[in-house]
Amino acid sequence: MKRLTMLASLMLATFASPSQALNILVTNDDGTESSTVHALQQRLSAAGHNVIISSEVCDNSGQGGALGFLRPIGPLTATNCGAAPSRGGALAAGAPGVGTLPGMPFAYYVNSTPVAATLYGIDIASKKAWGKAPDLVVSGPNYGNNTGMINNGSGTVNAALIAINRGVPAIAVSAEQPTDYRPYSRLADGDPEYEIADVVVRLVGELEKRKSVGDGLLPQGVGLNVNLPKFAKGGAAALKFKYAKLGLATIALPYFIEDLSKDALAQSYLARAFPTGVPPLPGVTLLVNPAPAPAGLAYVPDNDPESEQNVVNAGAIAVAVMQGTHQATRAQEAAIRAKLANFIK
Repeated sequence: MKRLTMLASLMLATFASPSQALNILVTNDDGTESSTVHALQQRLSAAGHNVIISSEVCDNSGQGGALGFLRPIGPLTATNCGAAPSRGGALAAGAPGVGTLPGMPFAYYVNSTPVAATLYGIDIASKKAWGKAPDLVVSGPNYGNNTGMINNGSGTVNAALIAINRGVPAIAVSAEQPTDYRPYSRLADGDPEYEIADVVVRLVGELEKRKSVGDGLLPQGVGLNVNLPKFAKGGAAALKFKYAKLGLATIALPYFIEDLSKDALAQSYLARAFPTGVPPLPGVTLLVNPAPAPAGLAYVPDNDPESEQNVVNAGAIAVAVMQGTHQATRAQEAAIRAKLANFIK
């Protein structure tokens, strides 16, 4: 009942006033030069909103909630992103560690983590642009889904969570396509990035229209994790939104191996950073579902049809309501209280 009440207040609130321009901060974990954030910035701007980007210089997928705490951000080096100063090539060695892309005063970059870049957007860039914090943070769209257990390490999701915990409404967005990074300079009409951006614009518009008097776009302390399935060209607009749960069903399972140079995913993903070959060193890789699991490794079973990844697999846009804190549910807290009765007061 509590979940239904939350969903009702979230999506079915009484109309308060006509839609109006929002101040929106777009971030992600793929970098300020990524095609997805630029497509979204363009589409949200075309819908009448005021939009800036604040993201990192390099690929920071899997950095989770890392803050870059008390680490001074100096100028970019020639090998800042492995084999280049910036991931997309728009920045040169010697550029300051925080700045804007050439000719794009709305596109801020921060040579740090997704969470740090989001904080820069909230604390510095937004105040430069509007004199106050943004009305909404959209993190993504990400190249590939962020569902279930992978959310804990997702830079996309944790960038949204830091905004929620700073009192700013936030939406994390990920999509099954495109799966590969490309810079904004390669965007073209008809690309899937624009179709995904249009889906986000629709969702933001609905939240605007349904905002109750005195409320924000979303209830305090919660946000949305949105994941899109595959779609044929021109088909994103026909996808149905469906409520989902974070669950454990996932697109990828992280695990540790002793030699990354022998891992096919590492060889593919790190080819740009290590043009002469991935070094034979240990590290974390991913088992991408539905690839067969190595001996001793298994996905945690989650056959709930409402789990995010299962909703995506069924061909719908999964919309999960997430909270910014780690507080357990009342039922889970009650179970621990019963277990430790007369020990913890």
